[in-house]
Amino acid sequence: MDPIAVTVAAHRAALLAAVPALAAARWFPVDGVDTAADLRRALVGWSATEGLQRASAEPPVLPGQHDRVAVAADPGDWSERLDRQARSCAQRIRQHLALELANIHLRAVQEIVFGVGCAGLPDLLDREMAALSLLATAQCDRAVRGIVADSTAQVLGTPPTEGVRRRIATAVQYGLADHRTGRDLDRVLLVTSTAGVAGLTGVEAIDALAGYPTATRDEVLPPIAVALSGGCWQQWRTPGNDDHSAARAWSQRALREVELELSREISRRFEVIRLSLGVVLSDAIDHGILLA
Repeated sequence: MDPIAVTVAAHRAALLAAVPALAAARWFPVDGVDTAADLRRALVGWSATEGLQRASAEPPVLPGQHDRVAVAADPGDWSERLDRQARSCAQRIRQHLALELANIHLRAVQEIVFGVGCAGLPDLLDREMAALSLLATAQCDRAVRGIVADSTAQVLGTPPTEGVRRRIATAVQYGLADHRTGRDLDRVLLVTSTAGVAGLTGVEAIDALAGYPTATRDEVLPPIAVALSGGCWQQWRTPGNDDHSAARAWSQRALREVELELSREISRRFEVIRLSLGVVLSDAIDHGILLA
């Protein structure tokens, strides 16, 4: 008997022993272009059918998604607590990002002096800005979830179910644009060749950055995005432009501008969360039930 066939049979038997449900599945021997094409066609057909079935399926109903939710008899000083929590979260994230930017500056200087030199500066900073953006986004998302959950629990008198949490988060998200500070949150901060920071607004601007899958986000705020403009590559990769002192000074100014812009961005985001969530919860208290 063919040794390869024996090996395949042994592997199949072991797999079926671990997952008996696979006995009814189709099996495709892949040993060449023709058999690989058969598998590809089968996968395409399966994905098309599966996609239609999932699209037509009713989404699961979350606990509390459609229930009447009453507020607590005495929600206490929920508004003052919300103010304190929003300010505290913004301050903590700003401080953390300032420390990260200081470390990025040290790595930039090391790259200039001991690494590739000025030509390696754009690559390093672009990677660092992408990582910083993801960090800032994750910290803001986590803090906002905590603020929404804590304030809601105080007003309702009980921790919100997942359905209630999503109702409130959606209402807060819709209410962001009602406040001047909540407009143009879909914004990319671009480091320019003059060591400044320019802003590009719109979902398309963020979607242009591969690291931000906004279509799959289930958060109140859009992501924070910082990147380098094309002029930075042109400036520091120009042949002969290898002035280490100028590159160090440029990186220091640029990162300082990023710190200032991020600090302002973080502050306004938590301010508008405070305002929008405050409106949602105030309406609930005034009417005795959650209106979201």
